[in-house]
Amino acid sequence: MPLFTYQCAKCGAESEILVGSAAARPACPSCGGRNMTRMASAFAPQSAKAAGDPAPRCQSCPSAGGGCPYQR
Repeated sequence: MPLFTYQCAKCGAESEILVGSAAARPACPSCGGRNMTRMASAFAPQSAKAAGDPAPRCQSCPSAGGGCPYQR
Protein backbone atom coordinates (compact mmCIF):
# COMPACT_ATOMS: atom_id res chain seq x y z
CA MET A 1 0.00 0.00 0.00
CA PRO A 2 1.30 3.48 -0.80
CA LEU A 3 2.07 6.06 1.87
CA PHE A 4 0.62 9.52 1.21
CA THR A 5 0.80 12.80 3.13
CA TYR A 6 -2.62 14.37 3.76
CA GLN A 7 -3.72 17.66 5.32
CA CYS A 8 -7.04 17.92 7.12
CA ALA A 9 -9.28 20.84 6.07
CA LYS A 10 -11.04 20.78 9.46
CA CYS A 11 -8.07 20.96 11.89
CA GLY A 12 -5.07 21.56 9.56
CA ALA A 13 -3.12 18.53 10.81
CA GLU A 14 -0.72 16.87 8.36
CA SER A 15 -0.49 13.08 8.52
CA GLU A 16 1.25 10.31 6.59
CA ILE A 17 -1.36 7.63 5.95
CA LEU A 18 -1.16 4.20 4.28
CA VAL A 19 -4.06 3.91 1.85
CA GLY A 20 -5.35 0.98 -0.20
CA SER A 21 -5.84 3.08 -3.35
CA ALA A 22 -5.45 6.68 -4.51
CA ALA A 23 -9.28 6.99 -4.53
CA ALA A 24 -9.57 6.14 -0.82
CA ARG A 25 -10.82 8.93 1.49
CA PRO A 26 -8.97 8.46 4.81
CA ALA A 27 -10.13 10.00 8.07
CA CYS A 28 -7.93 12.48 9.93
CA PRO A 29 -6.14 10.72 12.81
CA SER A 30 -6.35 13.93 14.90
CA CYS A 31 -10.01 14.95 14.61
CA GLY A 32 -11.72 12.23 12.53
CA GLY A 33 -12.61 14.65 9.71
CA ARG A 34 -13.07 13.21 6.22
CA ASN A 35 -12.09 16.29 4.18
CA MET A 36 -8.43 15.34 3.64
CA THR A 37 -6.30 16.84 0.84
CA ARG A 38 -3.44 14.75 -0.51
CA MET A 39 -0.21 16.76 -0.51
CA ALA A 40 2.48 16.64 -3.17
CA SER A 41 5.59 14.78 -2.11
CA ALA A 42 9.11 14.67 -3.46
CA PHE A 43 10.54 11.53 -4.98
CA ALA A 44 13.50 10.38 -2.89
CA PRO A 45 15.24 7.32 -4.30
CA GLN A 46 17.56 5.48 -1.97
CA SER A 47 20.81 3.91 -2.96
CA ALA A 48 23.25 1.56 -1.27
CA LYS A 49 26.09 3.78 -2.52
CA ALA A 50 27.48 6.54 -0.34
CA ALA A 51 26.62 10.10 -1.38
CA GLY A 52 29.25 11.62 -3.62
CA ASP A 53 30.47 8.33 -5.11
CA PRO A 54 30.93 8.69 -8.86
CA ALA A 55 28.65 6.68 -11.13
CA PRO A 56 30.28 3.58 -12.64
CA ARG A 57 31.64 3.88 -16.18
CA CYS A 58 29.69 2.05 -18.84
CA GLN A 59 31.90 -0.12 -21.04
CA SER A 60 29.25 -0.85 -23.70
CA CYS A 61 28.09 2.74 -24.21
CA PRO A 62 29.42 4.61 -27.26
CA SER A 63 30.01 7.60 -24.97
CA ALA A 64 32.24 5.59 -22.60
CA GLY A 65 35.19 7.77 -23.56
CA GLY A 66 34.00 10.57 -21.28
CA GLY A 67 31.04 12.18 -23.03
CA CYS A 68 28.37 10.25 -21.17
CA PRO A 69 25.60 12.56 -19.88
CA TYR A 70 25.08 10.28 -16.85
CA GLN A 71 28.58 10.77 -15.50
CA ARG A 72 29.01 13.46 -12.83
